[in-house]
Amino acid sequence: MDLGVLQTFIIMSNLVLSNLKTANKDTIEQIYILNQDLTPMVGSLDNSNELKDLIDMSSDSFYIEKKSELVGFIVCFRENSIYKSQNYIHFNKKYERFLYIDRVGIKKKHDNKGIGTYLYEHIFNINDKNELPICAEVNIEPKNEISLRFHQKMGFKETSERTINNNYKVKYVEKNAR
Repeated sequence: MDLGVLQTFIIMSNLVLSNLKTANKDTIEQIYILNQDLTPMVGSLDNSNELKDLIDMSSDSFYIEKKSELVGFIVCFRENSIYKSQNYIHFNKKYERFLYIDRVGIKKKHDNKGIGTYLYEHIFNINDKNELPICAEVNIEPKNEISLRFHQKMGFKETSERTINNNYKVKYVEKNAR
């Protein structure tokens, strides 16, 4: 086993994946703080109650801890949700059935350690039987080069771009698109 694979295995074996819908208030607050620390690459929220509402609306939401420390999270939506995000609405108009990855956050000190890949692979595995298009957007203004490369590595294809306002432009990416 090469050193990189061994390091990834050790990192993943120390992680605990939990359902965000059953998280306690303290965990929700920690995720809210992480979300805000990662803006503008992750959409800003007004408060932890807004995050809790997103989690309640979501279809799939998880968080990862390492030695009881929050290290990352993911929030996803299926079609026909009441979610009002312009990016979500774009995919809801395009597809009858799909999974939308709304937000993913990894603590900066845990970047490039396979945690984002682990979260995405978990989402792919639980939705594999549905054969759904998996959709997301990546900021291109301000540019999120790391996320663009990550989504490409994970098998996403760029499908279109959209300007949201003068300071915010996204690239839509999809996997399993038909």
